[in-house]
Amino acid sequence: MKNLFLKKLFFSLIALLFISLTTAMSAFALNPFKGLPSLEELENPNPELASLVYSEDGILLHKFFLKNRTFIPLKSIPKSAQHALIATEDVSFYSHWGIDLRRLALVMGENLIKGRKRWHGASTITQQLAKNLYLTQERTISRKAKEFITAIELEKTYTKDEILALYLNTVYFGSGAYGIEAASRTYFGKPASQLTLPESATLIATLKNPTGYNPVKNPSSSIGRRNLILSLMEKEKFITPAQAAAAKKTRLILKFTPVNHHGLAPYFTEYIRQTIKPASMLGDINVYRDGLSIQTTLDSRMQKYAEQAVREHLSSLQAAFDRSWRWPESLKNQIIKESARFKELREDGLTEQSAMAKLKADRVWLNNLLKEKTRIQVGFVVIDPSNGHVKAWVGGNNFSPDDYRYQFDHVWQAKRQPGSTFKPFVYTAAIDKGIPANFRVLNQPVALRSGSGIWSPRNSDGSSGGLTTLRSALSRSMNQVTVRLAYEQLKVPEIISYARRMGISSPIPSNLSIVLGTAEVTPLELAGAFATYANNGIWNEPVSILKVEDKHNRVISEYRPNSRFAIDSTSNFVMVSMLKDVVNKGTGIALRARYGFDYEAAGKTGTTQSMRDAWFAGFTPQLAAVVWTGFDDERVKFTSMEYGQGARAALPIWALFMKSAYSDPTLKLENRYFHIPDNVIAVPIAGNTNTPSDLMGSDVYIEYYTPKGFNYYKSQPVRSYQSTTEESDDASGSGESAEPQPPPSEESAGEGIF
Repeated sequence: MKNLFLKKLFFSLIALLFISLTTAMSAFALNPFKGLPSLEELENPNPELASLVYSEDGILLHKFFLKNRTFIPLKSIPKSAQHALIATEDVSFYSHWGIDLRRLALVMGENLIKGRKRWHGASTITQQLAKNLYLTQERTISRKAKEFITAIELEKTYTKDEILALYLNTVYFGSGAYGIEAASRTYFGKPASQLTLPESATLIATLKNPTGYNPVKNPSSSIGRRNLILSLMEKEKFITPAQAAAAKKTRLILKFTPVNHHGLAPYFTEYIRQTIKPASMLGDINVYRDGLSIQTTLDSRMQKYAEQAVREHLSSLQAAFDRSWRWPESLKNQIIKESARFKELREDGLTEQSAMAKLKADRVWLNNLLKEKTRIQVGFVVIDPSNGHVKAWVGGNNFSPDDYRYQFDHVWQAKRQPGSTFKPFVYTAAIDKGIPANFRVLNQPVALRSGSGIWSPRNSDGSSGGLTTLRSALSRSMNQVTVRLAYEQLKVPEIISYARRMGISSPIPSNLSIVLGTAEVTPLELAGAFATYANNGIWNEPVSILKVEDKHNRVISEYRPNSRFAIDSTSNFVMVSMLKDVVNKGTGIALRARYGFDYEAAGKTGTTQSMRDAWFAGFTPQLAAVVWTGFDDERVKFTSMEYGQGARAALPIWALFMKSAYSDPTLKLENRYFHIPDNVIAVPIAGNTNTPSDLMGSDVYIEYYTPKGFNYYKSQPVRSYQSTTEESDDASGSGESAEPQPPPSEESAGEGIF
């Protein structure tokens, strides 16, 4: 009798189910396909996928997403996760055709018998996938009917394994993670392929309630649900009783790594986003939805060392500045008047005096305002000179993911006067023209008429002297020699041409003041230019993106190298030897003496007048890097050469980074020597007479010449200086401009030794 009753009940429920389905179908009988996915949509599901940004050494740097989801094939999802899902959600998954009628009938009967107001469902994995991909979350008979039909169509379109893979890649696991790959990295800090049995069960546990069973927020509930799933897996014989028991005893150990919108190297990845954002590069592809794989040039290890160096040095540099800075009252008042709050008070009817008094009385607000203005900023970029690949990038002082909020990037957006770091381009023009490095110029001021005034730049320490070689003048960063060299031996367009050939793309005004670094540049283009010296005179365009692939691993954009011959390799080596002197015995000697960096290196310091900007541009045979430090508001400046010159405010970051990078054996950096072309001529020179000398003589060094430069030197080995222009009516250089040019702005006019 009991069996007969159960049979009648079962067939009654089947009849009830049939009636329900018929009712649902009639709800949209007039337009049965309204709201259903098309055949094309079924065959090409398009869930929103995160785009992934990778470093050159294979580290995930960042994700661009609306939904944090990364698609992986079923073979990359462990069997433990697949079995946990089936045991929990749909034990008949591999035997039904999209809808499990028997299970549906039983659940509906239970809903009726228990009188539930909110009925429990009996959706299969396929039905849930249909709802997640194509339908809404509303609980209506019409939507349920669409779910049935869509599930059946999915079963006709895909294999069971494909449906399982789609489900596990699209379902929400909580904490902003869509799909099992994102969930595994979020909760356990590793790819899904490495999940253990208890970890798989923990993730599947979140599907019932992503908040209630979140292992971070509710660990006890998560463990309870996990253990239930393990029992279900044991029941279905996916695991043995011993495996289930061992997994239940496993402690919940998380490596919670929630993905925000600013991952590792946030300034760099934001630059990547803005680089690929234009439609001209990727067409209609959406970086936030279409699951791109973006391969960059950055090295995660070098990035770590760059951030460490910036963090370490800025801490002490900021402390030194804070001890010495005093706000001029007039500047403080001006800063207050420029604030949004002051303008709001004025709009509300307060007088200027009342608004000023009110804001000055608010000490917390005022201190925060003034503190923000006096934060030292930084731009630091490292390039591989052999190919232009950007290896490290720090665009400001807030570079941790938690602090970064779409900050202004000082590597590529900030244009500042480079000061003496521009001088090498002047000397390069001279060397390549055939003027030797031991050519001597008088270290005395020259007065040049410009407009209604006289421009007479001085060395930063006010000193003057006699005849000085170009080599010595560059290593000691002498303004007076540099200006005389440019005025007497070169033309301004020549200097601009060499700067352009080496990679300076920013506008350069055609006047003589540029030789002291008055034309603004970015650290990125200056790094590319100095990398040319390290690369035997060949310029490579700085590049950050190597390849972009779509979600199917098809290449949609690939970098094509852009390089050019910039300067003759022989002239280049002579310049390298001169820039080596800067760090061996010139303004950059702290690299050796204070920081103990003993590898082959060359570079140039720079400090603009009034110490608004501090620079160091340097290179080894394997890396070129540029550091800028200063303030966003140029009215704020370093107060003393004791800490604010390029050798003290910028060079330490370069030195700390290089020491770390060269000490890392995994980077395979080594102490190489700069390439010496075969036609470079090396001659022992006596420094006191500037003439060839016995190698054993005192005060002897090796001077390097280009063939043209050596011929010039042989023709007049000891140059007697005869000034051709103590004063002039033309400050543009060798009569190239008929119009008088303005003198350099005060930011660079006095930069010299430092």
